[in-house]
Amino acid sequence: MRIFLHELKKIWNWKLLLIIAIFAALTWLALLANGINTYESLKKHGGYGPFQNEMFRLYGNTLESDELADFDFARRFAEIAAAGDIIIARESELFAKYGIANFLEYIKWSEDEDFWLLISGSEDEIMRDKLLMDAVLLERSPISETQTREEWWSAPPLDEWYESPLSMWYSLKNMENRYVTHVYHERYFINLENRPVVARASKEILAKRNNSLIQDYLPYTFSFYAAATGVFAVAAVMLLVIPLLVIDRSRRINMLQYSSAAGRKVFKIQFAATLTSAFIMSLILTAVLFAPLVKAAAEYWNASIFHGGIVFVWLYDITFGQYVLLLAGMIIASCVGAAGFAFILARFSSNIVGVMIKAVPAGATLCVLTAYAVNLALADMNFFFNAIFGGRFDMPEIIVCGAIGLVGVTASALVVRRERRVDLL
Repeated sequence: MRIFLHELKKIWNWKLLLIIAIFAALTWLALLANGINTYESLKKHGGYGPFQNEMFRLYGNTLESDELADFDFARRFAEIAAAGDIIIARESELFAKYGIANFLEYIKWSEDEDFWLLISGSEDEIMRDKLLMDAVLLERSPISETQTREEWWSAPPLDEWYESPLSMWYSLKNMENRYVTHVYHERYFINLENRPVVARASKEILAKRNNSLIQDYLPYTFSFYAAATGVFAVAAVMLLVIPLLVIDRSRRINMLQYSSAAGRKVFKIQFAATLTSAFIMSLILTAVLFAPLVKAAAEYWNASIFHGGIVFVWLYDITFGQYVLLLAGMIIASCVGAAGFAFILARFSSNIVGVMIKAVPAGATLCVLTAYAVNLALADMNFFFNAIFGGRFDMPEIIVCGAIGLVGVTASALVVRRERRVDLL
């Protein structure tokens, strides 16, 4: 035990810990802080506007049939249309030019396929009037002569814009598509035989009436946030554990170890200290870096991520809290595996320069694998699930992280097992 603690102390060098802490702060400032801001913005200004948040406040984690009736979509659409009618009456000259007398007529006109065929690819008078009418109903400044359509639409969002009749109408329409008509699921029933996992999940979601009230952007935002955390954690763990072995090798201390009974056990103890340190470091980093976003979304801890939204379908009925723990476990598995690979690279390197030449590409590969596995984990568009396995197998992204951990630990354990024989030869 004393030797084990001594090796742990060598690994947990305060200079390395300071470097890791500095890079953790930089990672937070460059990526993760923005992830929290993105979540807060999407929660307020996303495709559902204020309505999904209102539903959650009213009804809790799930939306039942009687609660759906109580929400009364028809009444809310009528209220928005009435607000739009007031604006159109105030700007009647502009709208009357196209025979538009009220808000519902404007919606029908703007969604008419013939209208869009007429103006497609043009910047003529009709398009300019359409943008001006949009601006009026969005209660924002009209497009200027020097501003492109793309610049106008991508201008910083304002609360007034999202509370305007046109924005509220389409936000409520998105809610209706999700909870009433289930329009979003139509695309998931294409090529059922080629994507059986997605088809199964979609059928189960429809059977539940897609009733989870979790904030639609939360699992998506959190998975990207977790992927960034995972990349940093893997790199930090490799940086932490590599010096332990390579310094001994560069000084040829390993050749002196076999002169005593205790020395012959050192390599195994270093292996155990490496894996222990990797586990502890990855646990600390994951917990510390996850904490701010988890705190920001704590109200959804017991809400199920199992739903189909505007962009993604989430494939398994687990709570957000369970999802957080699952992604943390995936990151920790990758970190422990990365420590095993780092241990092997250090074993077969004679100095720090040699090990870094090998560790940089190996670490980059592990970081990429971890990022692609964690980002959108358990969603239909996860890279491994969709691009590699085509939606035919359950949870390949979890298997990837588990495989990194298993292969890294097993391979390094085999190196430890044959180490004494190799050195004595």
